[in-house]
Amino acid sequence: MASYEQEETSTKTKLLTLQCPFNWEILDSIIKHTIMRFNSNNTDKNDTIDDEASCPLELLMKFLFKCYKAVLSADDDEGREMIAKAEDVLMQIQQGQELCQTIRAIEHVFYATKCFVLYDAEEINQLEEILENIIDTDDFSNEELGTLYGCQSVVWSCLNDFGMNKAVEIARKAVEKNQDCALWHFILGKNLRRQRRSINVSSEVSDAEREHFEIAYAMSKNQVFGIYYLQMRMESFYKFSRVRDYMMRKTANEKQVLHIAKEILKTKPTNYKVLLKLALMFLRAKVSDERLLAKECLDAVEQIAPSNSTYLHYTAMFYEQCGDYREAIKYFKKASECNNFVAELSYIQYGWETGELEPLPHLLRMLKKYEHLIKERQIAMLLGIAITYYSLHKDITNAAEYFLKALMIDPGNNKFKIYYKFLDFDTPNILFFLNNQFCPLLESKNSREISQKIKNLLNVKDVADLAKKLENLSTTDKTE
Repeated sequence: MASYEQEETSTKTKLLTLQCPFNWEILDSIIKHTIMRFNSNNTDKNDTIDDEASCPLELLMKFLFKCYKAVLSADDDEGREMIAKAEDVLMQIQQGQELCQTIRAIEHVFYATKCFVLYDAEEINQLEEILENIIDTDDFSNEELGTLYGCQSVVWSCLNDFGMNKAVEIARKAVEKNQDCALWHFILGKNLRRQRRSINVSSEVSDAEREHFEIAYAMSKNQVFGIYYLQMRMESFYKFSRVRDYMMRKTANEKQVLHIAKEILKTKPTNYKVLLKLALMFLRAKVSDERLLAKECLDAVEQIAPSNSTYLHYTAMFYEQCGDYREAIKYFKKASECNNFVAELSYIQYGWETGELEPLPHLLRMLKKYEHLIKERQIAMLLGIAITYYSLHKDITNAAEYFLKALMIDPGNNKFKIYYKFLDFDTPNILFFLNNQFCPLLESKNSREISQKIKNLLNVKDVADLAKKLENLSTTDKTE
């Protein structure tokens, strides 16, 4: 008995030294991600098309990520199916020449994941055989270490908003160790974009995001990488500039982007993500009317993924541009039912304008629906509620409560510093509005105490200062 327990302990110790999703501390984020997907009515349908990837290595990591989820869910059949699919992709990679210098690292991640699947299934003999032969990472080259980081960054990227910060952190390490892998540059650029857009969809493209998308596409000429590269170029001109030749450069850039996008469309892409990105570019074209091409892309996606929330969102945008607001609202609503947060805010805006819905009850329900969202979107939700109380209901007291809740999440967040518009309200930024209009209004209504709480958070200097001010708020609340 003692010998068996020693062997069991030894096996567990070996497993903990391996590099794979089971040891990458993704559990907390995957729970939040799974809750969001579970709340969607279309989770299974979206999962069936989620196997699309930019390259075999990304596809391999997606299958290994699904192995982890299957073991977590005690779904042995799914775990075995995903590891078998991953093995097929690994064989494809092994037969190619592109990743020959880093194949040992890729094999390590695959077999490490398989070990955990076997351990969970209590197939100990096969597990021990793999553990005896698995490649040790201690003598890996920089390129191979970069691949370990890169594989990890792909898995974090699969968690979307819940993994974007870790994906950026780890993809940077991958690029530092191995700058010659286009996929690592792509994953880094993609998640820098997610970070940027989580603050505001029109936020300015950073030099780092631009650089990594450019490198990824230049190195590979990969169609998926190319679509993100073109999208980044379009988004680089979202922010207006007073520089004399700005409009000329913007027009020239858009013409070049649309030309390349049309060339890609001529190849009849079947990747639904490529088609969606193309549709969005055509919808946002300013130099020419490309709605017919956008419709062509959306029709193609409908055949592949009719319940995809992004497809529903972009279809709503298409009908909005065509002036068919009845259809636009219908598709914004469908997208919101699939937990598309941005589409749901549009649905509230249009629903309010047409008298189809009352914003406040809908927004309050969203608090529960999206309680696991990243902080930027929690702030957006709370601001929406605060503004609705203030602007539509003239309820200063409840508005103050929700402004305070938003600030308590992160008073230094950029959400408070950019142009804000919702329903019939707009302001240069929330900080300006609170300081110059809302707090003086509170004080005129004899609500100096909550006004001071808001002002204290508006003046937070750093994390230590924030902790102190939140502690003071908590103490004040207990004594009231």
